[in-house]
Amino acid sequence: MRKQLVRTSLAPRATRGGRRRGRRRGPRWGRVLYFVVLATIGSLTAGLWLLSRLELPDAGAVADQTTIVRDRNGVEIARFHAEENRIPRTLDEISPVMIDAVVAAEDRDFFTHPGVDPVAIARAAWADVRSRGALQGGSTITQQYVKNAFLTSDRTLVRKLEEAALAIKLEREMSKEEILEGYLNVIYFGRGAYGVEAASRVWFGVSASDLDLAQSAYLAGLIRAPESADISRPEQVEVANRRRRSVLQAMLEMGTITPDEFDLVNSLPIESYTLPRETGSSVEITQEGIGLEYFVDMVRARVAEDYGNRLLFRGGLDIVTTLDVDLQRGTWEAMRGVLAGADSPEGAAVVLDDKGAVVALVGGRSRDLSQVNLALGTAGGGSGRQPGSAFKPLVLTEALRQGLTVDTVFDSPATVTVGTTENGEPWTVANYDDREYGPLTLEQATVLSSNTVYAQLIDRVGPPAVVDTARAMGVSAPLDPVDSVALGTQEVSVMDMAVAYSTLAHRGDLRPSHIIERIRDREGNEITAFTLEGEPVIEPAVADEVTAVLEKVVSEGTGKAAAVAGVPTAGKTGTTQNYGDAWFVGYTPRFTAAVWVGFADSNRAMVDVLGVPRVTGGNIPARIWSGIMTSAHVGIDPGSFVGPTTDSS
Repeated sequence: MRKQLVRTSLAPRATRGGRRRGRRRGPRWGRVLYFVVLATIGSLTAGLWLLSRLELPDAGAVADQTTIVRDRNGVEIARFHAEENRIPRTLDEISPVMIDAVVAAEDRDFFTHPGVDPVAIARAAWADVRSRGALQGGSTITQQYVKNAFLTSDRTLVRKLEEAALAIKLEREMSKEEILEGYLNVIYFGRGAYGVEAASRVWFGVSASDLDLAQSAYLAGLIRAPESADISRPEQVEVANRRRRSVLQAMLEMGTITPDEFDLVNSLPIESYTLPRETGSSVEITQEGIGLEYFVDMVRARVAEDYGNRLLFRGGLDIVTTLDVDLQRGTWEAMRGVLAGADSPEGAAVVLDDKGAVVALVGGRSRDLSQVNLALGTAGGGSGRQPGSAFKPLVLTEALRQGLTVDTVFDSPATVTVGTTENGEPWTVANYDDREYGPLTLEQATVLSSNTVYAQLIDRVGPPAVVDTARAMGVSAPLDPVDSVALGTQEVSVMDMAVAYSTLAHRGDLRPSHIIERIRDREGNEITAFTLEGEPVIEPAVADEVTAVLEKVVSEGTGKAAAVAGVPTAGKTGTTQNYGDAWFVGYTPRFTAAVWVGFADSNRAMVDVLGVPRVTGGNIPARIWSGIMTSAHVGIDPGSFVGPTTDSS
């Protein structure tokens, strides 16, 4: 005999009546749209009735399969798999307040609808038609259970209709309590935990029967996207709190909690009652010792965002990434070979090929020590870093676009005062070591990295124009249009700088970075594939001029340590005030790489570090960059740059 759940807090609430809707006259197209929506709902309802005659598939037919992650040459680098971290529980073994929270958060009408909400389905279908992308919302608890227990995670309109039809079928064959129990045992809550019992243990160290309101509200808020609201990740704290508050608000509106309970739980810091995140065994690195953890985590996050955690960890996907294992090994060894020792500065590096593919990435010394990916700035959970003079080529690019030439002359005094800082104060700039150069062309000023010339240059071309050009070239970090941006005083990511310089390498063609080449499902069907979609953002002639100048930075100027024998190289050093950050960013005809060195937890000065009196972009970062590029060009034709055009008139 089926056990029925009888709880007044879950009973449906009476609808409000007595409200008359006033007639509002509107344009004719509004009435047409009204009838179109009615017709759509009617058609979908009829279609669902027919489809509901389908037989339920065997839940075992969609058995868990491990997802394999490979490098671009097919070498396996990682596996994603669902652990047997799934402990089934009957409904009466689950805390009632957890049941309240899930119903309030996911499907308030669960106990009254027939398994689907036709209006929500029509809205989702219409959103899909308009966006030509992923379906929007519309899923009841029953539909979510069908999707997780019986179907794959394809995101198409046909699959959505099949899901709805099977939900109707399921409602006819199972009680609401049986459906809810099954749902709570299969849904994913993050941290590798499937089902509410496993989730209770990994998040709070308690059983599902002991969950209180605070714990239940947080878990229920995780269901829609668990990997984006992990309270242990600093960048996700705001989202986690917002999700919990949303669940509490829904429960308050349903009458399952009181205003006092809402206020009490909403005031509790989530981190005060959750366990620290532990490295889960659901992600297995199969190429160890080369710093792959940060890249693999990027792949995990991207696929989870696009296709969901269930398909990622249980769907048997075959993911081919952009990474080159050999180049990753060379990048890691170049970095760790220089930054040896626990007390040495941190380092981060991004290497892109000529299509914008991330072929190597170092996000830090160890993900076990820090989950912050230093290569991604704020997107990696930390902050960006000031690029210093490595930003100057972006200023030079805008200057050439405005009609100046590399032969335009500026005076280079030891100090100069122009424009304003971010605080609105007069901006006084000094050259490195307070050196006075006298008159310099823009080419000479770049090779020698004259700060006083570039301060005058941005004052002439205008900070807003420089910021616009930087954004067009691929810098995603927010930049304030003030004069001091010319010397890299605002924070960017290592990835930002790599993409911006690669735009110069590609003769003004922006090729956004990407990490996945293709994904195939367990049947071998391709579900996504990368296609190169470059966008011309800088005139080729301008990019070629800048490249020629940056070649001289390496051959004659501050970047000599970055030179790679037999390989055309262009790049720029960057050092911030008090030696807190040091960069070398550059490119060859085949690859672009950005290298940052500094102390991740502060702007501590790198003085007397690793036998170097003062760390600048021209010493340690340049040496690391040269080591990376030497490895990258083994056995390949390095190619050549297109030289700048000359006026033959």
